[in-house]
Amino acid sequence: MSHTSAIPVLTAWERFCHEQPQGSLREFAGWLLNHLDPLRQTPALPDSEPIMKSGQRLSEAFDNEDFLTHFYIGRLGRYAKSYAKSILAEHGFASSDEFLFLSLIARMDQPTKKEVCIANATELTTGMDILRRLVKNGLIQETPDERDGRAKRLSLTDQGQTMINRIYGQFEQIPTSVLADLDGVERRQFIQTLKYLNNYHFQFYQP
Repeated sequence: MSHTSAIPVLTAWERFCHEQPQGSLREFAGWLLNHLDPLRQTPALPDSEPIMKSGQRLSEAFDNEDFLTHFYIGRLGRYAKSYAKSILAEHGFASSDEFLFLSLIARMDQPTKKEVCIANATELTTGMDILRRLVKNGLIQETPDERDGRAKRLSLTDQGQTMINRIYGQFEQIPTSVLADLDGVERRQFIQTLKYLNNYHFQFYQP
């Protein structure tokens, strides 16, 4: 079995240590992805960021990481919604949240209404309105909880399951992935980061 030389890695490590003397191995891994991958060297499109009155792009004018994170995650969410918008509208969904609710109910074990709202990080009032529409449209059904007569358990109807399968099939035909042309390692790292942030903030979330 042939072995690739470790010299490029050691050279990169020396450069990283020079730039960030206190950096850790974990930070080095992220640095490699952000500095040595040609994809990361591609200039941003001229209209991908708003230009400030100073002439700088938004990411150059703001050094507040929380603000920039909110900006980019918000934009990414809107891009994702735009790819699915026509498909969901075709099937009568008023918003992507309705489809997200339906998808989770399909995978969860007969959740209660509150459990679905919490899983989607949606305010209870808004979530209940969404669930009522799904029931009205014949996509989900309610059954009494055997242990708590006051609670209702949710599941998909046959119509709801057919709808889910049809839409998933159409999603697979969308030519543009939300994760663009990131490779397998980058995709897993990105999802792992999102998962970490979700778990971290969930402890403070109040539906």
